[in-house]
Amino acid sequence: MRWYRNLYVGSLIKSRRTRVVDDINHGVYPAFVYLLILPESTGSQLEIIRASELSHAYIRGHCLQIVGLAQGRTEAESLLEALVQDVYRDRKDADIRAWLSQTN
Repeated sequence: MRWYRNLYVGSLIKSRRTRVVDDINHGVYPAFVYLLILPESTGSQLEIIRASELSHAYIRGHCLQIVGLAQGRTEAESLLEALVQDVYRDRKDADIRAWLSQTN
């Protein structure tokens, strides 16, 4: 798993960012933490998953990059919206994959 250099972090989890990232890197998946991930499948731009889903080897193996970190599903959806707005502002399209590869 790789973490996006400019990780999108929700305001509810901002103060715990470092600890949560360390926990996830060490195989501890905090409850109610959601991730925006860039999946291996080119058919998907981004996916929102619970951090606990990374406990499955298949999911870890097919997650190219973690792009966002949020406390709860609603905050994850807000982060996704902010990311899409940033992509559109820079590229005038919604090609998240291309934008991530040029900004990482």
